[in-house]
Amino acid sequence: MKTRIRWLVAVASIFTVVSMAASACGSSDSEADVELVLDYLPGGIHAGIYSALGEGYFANNNINIDIQSPTSSADTLRLVLSGQASFGIAPIADVANLVAAGEDIQVFMALEQVPLAALMSTEAIGVTDPSQLTGATIGVTGIPSDEAVAKTILAASGVDPNSVEFITIGFDAVGNLLGQTVDAAIGFWSAEAVVLELEGETPFVFRPDEYGAPPYPELVVFASTDTIKKRSSVVQRFYDSLAEGYAFALANQEAAVQHLADNAEGIDTFFSNAEFDKVEPYFLGPSGTFGEISDAAIRDYLNWAASVGILTSVPEDFITTKFLP
Repeated sequence: MKTRIRWLVAVASIFTVVSMAASACGSSDSEADVELVLDYLPGGIHAGIYSALGEGYFANNNINIDIQSPTSSADTLRLVLSGQASFGIAPIADVANLVAAGEDIQVFMALEQVPLAALMSTEAIGVTDPSQLTGATIGVTGIPSDEAVAKTILAASGVDPNSVEFITIGFDAVGNLLGQTVDAAIGFWSAEAVVLELEGETPFVFRPDEYGAPPYPELVVFASTDTIKKRSSVVQRFYDSLAEGYAFALANQEAAVQHLADNAEGIDTFFSNAEFDKVEPYFLGPSGTFGEISDAAIRDYLNWAASVGILTSVPEDFITTKFLP
């Protein structure tokens, strides 16, 4: 009898240890608190994220999501690097430069598939092609990559980049283009070009991938390598939720923008729908997958970006594709 009791106690102890180990590792069904810091204020490009929230996809995947707006893209990077946020969305160049500098972060998906930052002008200014910009004044935000992008486009159009004057205008490309204080400016064609159109102006957009740069996603989603290794189940469920959210948004755009308006402050649904219209063709990758990234395509981008001065060096282990289908 004593032997049987000792056996039962031993079995119970084993089950207790196994249960504790499973709990420590985190099961795929355990709830997870996740903080996502956007690249900027919420807009049409983020409609799929808010659809995942509004349609309950995060909840179905046992994720309690806290979506935050940054004061700048540097704020997004800082919060993830300091461990105050699980995931961040930022321009690919900003993340790549940090990885090249030795920071332990990694990209695990793309938000869209093409560069959004572009050189642009307007019909009123009279610049319909970058070949017309010899001796021009070009507005840049102050981000170092702006001049590199502009110079790439100019050189490919037969313009000597040394002939132009770059002036820092911050993030007021629209005001400077409407006021004609510059001949062209760097801005997001998914946002500033939309505002120009709504103001009754005709913008002309010159994307770097149309002038010699390889195609690349402007905005990428990243996390610390520690999060990717130790919370891989959470990362997978987060990606799955976003994939569902963008599938919903692509099939139900107005409802998706309404989810955005219901869950974020200060949303202009007319503008957000117009922004979504611009980016809609580029949410899915070449294979039809949301979030798609590939080692070969990203390597082409990194090598090009380093060659034109956007990156100080080419980072290693920049992306992981293990969470993609």
